[in-house]
Amino acid sequence: MTGSAISYTLLSTSDVQKIAPVSNVTLWRWVRNGKFPAPIRVAKNNFWRSDEVGAWMDDMSLRRAAPDHKALSQARK
Repeated sequence: MTGSAISYTLLSTSDVQKIAPVSNVTLWRWVRNGKFPAPIRVAKNNFWRSDEVGAWMDDMSLRRAAPDHKALSQARK
């Protein structure tokens, strides 16, 4: 096998829920709706790539920091 070294780890469901403390139902709803990265299935178990979860966290931080455009447009009226 050629290529670069793996730069991520695999996170279990419980690991993910420590990062995003939501119920299993909410986690799977997010996955189904494309709001959270899909897991990788390994031997009947689901794992998430740490780099993808990290990118999701970064995206959530950017959304939180961005001004609320809807509130701004209503304030201007």
